[in-house]
Amino acid sequence: MKILISNLPKNPWWGEGTPEYDDNPAMNLGIKPNQKIVEQEWINLKNSLLSLPCSLEIVPFPKLLDSNNPSNWKHDYIFMRDLFISNQNGDVVVARFKEKERQAEEEIIEEWLRRQNLNVHVLPFNKNYSMEGGEFYFCKKENILFAGVARNNSIGNEKTAELLNVSELIQLETNAFHLDTIFTPVINNENKLCLIICCKDLMNKNSFDKLKKLSNILGIEILNISPKDAIGTPNKLGSFAVNCLPLPGYLINAAQFTSKNVMAALKSHKINYVKVPLTQFHLSGGSAHCLTNEL
Repeated sequence: MKILISNLPKNPWWGEGTPEYDDNPAMNLGIKPNQKIVEQEWINLKNSLLSLPCSLEIVPFPKLLDSNNPSNWKHDYIFMRDLFISNQNGDVVVARFKEKERQAEEEIIEEWLRRQNLNVHVLPFNKNYSMEGGEFYFCKKENILFAGVARNNSIGNEKTAELLNVSELIQLETNAFHLDTIFTPVINNENKLCLIICCKDLMNKNSFDKLKKLSNILGIEILNISPKDAIGTPNKLGSFAVNCLPLPGYLINAAQFTSKNVMAALKSHKINYVKVPLTQFHLSGGSAHCLTNEL
């Protein structure tokens, strides 16, 4: 497996202040990340990923987006997860963003992916598809695709699942802009799905029932966490601890889970837990899962 992260832009990341998206409570208009901390946290993430039993590739930040003029772009290319979804078997589907400011990123990543000897799929333009990678978690061994339906829509998820040739698509409705802000699977050393961590309070009943049904079939446990370990509530932002990169035998995130049952379960399944603080990236509502992607 190859892990991808984007390099940082040469110009300060959101050096003129972050934009604001209506559905992302973490983003407040005009907030400027501390660039020294941005750089150090990015280096710490890179070094942590280099220590894992997988290869790491650093994708160049596009010159076209690397501007110190905030009127040019409202981009989040640093969040490599958003840009595409892969079945880790040579097929990738490029994102289809709702935000017009981010649509240029689709063409940029498509061009890069096509140079990687991959089977690159683009959603057709004959329907109103929407899809971005932060709404997905793919479990290769079971060939299951978990998908949110906030920024994604159902037809976007269904078409993506078809193009990736997944066996089962499980769509989950949440009170969050991305599924990865309230949910993560955990993968054991045999690359099998062994745990599901999610915030039941931020998911509708029908969606949680889907997870319970799957957990019964697979014989795995669902670990319910509080909103403070997820995206949080309208009154108080959470830690994004659940925004994890799950790899075989590893779980990488940026904040400690407050739920003791999570840490005990990870230990019982012999999961190596790696925490890399990413405070400045949280200002855009992103964390470990958002900054990474897999091929």
